[in-house]
Amino acid sequence: MRSTFFGLNIGISALQAQQRALDVTSHNIANANTEGYSRQSVIMGTNKPIKTSEGYVGTGVNIQEIRRIRDQFVDTQIRNENKVLGEWETKSDILSKIELIINEPSESSLRSVIDEYWASWQQLSKSSENTAARGLVVQNGINLVDTFSHMDRLLSELQTDINSGIQSTVNELNSLSNQIVNLNDQIVKAELGGVKANDLRDRRELLVEQLSELLPLDIVEDQTGAITITGGGATLVSGSYAGHMGFSADVMDPTQAELQWINSYTGNTIGSVTVNGGKLKGYLDMRDKQIDGMKEQFSNLAERIAEEVNALHSAGSGLNNTTGLEPGLDFFVKKDLTQPFSANNIAVNQELIDDSNKVAASTASPVIEGDSSNALAIAQLDNKLTMNPAATGNYTATFDDFYTTIVSQLGIVTQEAERMYDNQTLLVEQLVNRRASVSGVSLDEEMANMIKYQHSYTAAARIINTMDEMLDLIVNRLGLMGR
Repeated sequence: MRSTFFGLNIGISALQAQQRALDVTSHNIANANTEGYSRQSVIMGTNKPIKTSEGYVGTGVNIQEIRRIRDQFVDTQIRNENKVLGEWETKSDILSKIELIINEPSESSLRSVIDEYWASWQQLSKSSENTAARGLVVQNGINLVDTFSHMDRLLSELQTDINSGIQSTVNELNSLSNQIVNLNDQIVKAELGGVKANDLRDRRELLVEQLSELLPLDIVEDQTGAITITGGGATLVSGSYAGHMGFSADVMDPTQAELQWINSYTGNTIGSVTVNGGKLKGYLDMRDKQIDGMKEQFSNLAERIAEEVNALHSAGSGLNNTTGLEPGLDFFVKKDLTQPFSANNIAVNQELIDDSNKVAASTASPVIEGDSSNALAIAQLDNKLTMNPAATGNYTATFDDFYTTIVSQLGIVTQEAERMYDNQTLLVEQLVNRRASVSGVSLDEEMANMIKYQHSYTAAARIINTMDEMLDLIVNRLGLMGR
């Protein structure tokens, strides 16, 4: 025989299920614009039926699961593409700063300063006794070495700025790792009863996604719900453990600052960081390859200019050399005699600055009036094959050709970085949109669900009302009719 209150129990289960579904729908609507939020769906199932003489009869409904709608495959794709996006975004940003330093084409660029230097020698070759022309040669020489030094200093400062960016990235990485560890602990505790901590998992996924822009990651989730993250040759997160990354800054040489893994328990260094992607790779490639390579090229250019000019200038004669006994002077000298010529180790001979008459415009000794053959020879260095860009042992390029190659290579690399960044941005946006189509909250869909659950709730309430009327008939009226 069926229970008198059997129908009420079914109605109550329906009320509770539809009310919980409305709660979840409200939660979805409230978080429609929350970053990283995944739409949640109520999965309902029938209660265990009971066996009667007429057969099995259902006993109502229950909430089996509040499911987080998420496509793990798309999440993995986004993380993989994020590391590439982070790398090219960093490279594109730094290369744009390098272009500002090179500042081509402009009147203040190194090319213009070099051209003015050769032009001043050309002008001196027309009148070797012209004091103003001699002073102009010295002044343009000073401008040249100052420009070399200025560009080298700006590139070095950019390397230092990159180190600051690396340090900030390392701090961000360590902070994200710590937050993920805390969420690991919360998720494990919350899911001990077998239910999913959906909101906590969303927050953890968002942090992992942010972390994937900095360094390539491998992620594994265990049976308790905690994740283990490895990357850079070490473990970043494992249960309640967070590996910390350190960065040893070198004030004297920015390129010597290194990334290291540090044991978060002991504080000891446990190994170097392997960087093969993400923002950190972008920073390191720019600092150690692009900028260092350009500094070396500029130093090579400064060294060859100094060597070629000195070779002719030291063999020539200035206006003061009237006896043929005064030795020739180098036009360029080293600031540090222990080091070779470079962009930051070159200066104009102080003797020439003090007395421009010592500028060796002539080849004859004693000086023959009107002889400016040496000035002309130095001016013609502009078109001489003096550079060896391919390091083959043969001089195959002029100074201008070599400098043009530097600028052209920079332009090519910058265009590639911008193109890769744009393409990668588009790819990630497509993946994010694809995820949003699965995990994102559609207000139209949620409003439809709200109406559906509202009507179901109303129907369940109607069931209880009907059962109440039936019970009222049995309890209050059936006896009266029997009198």
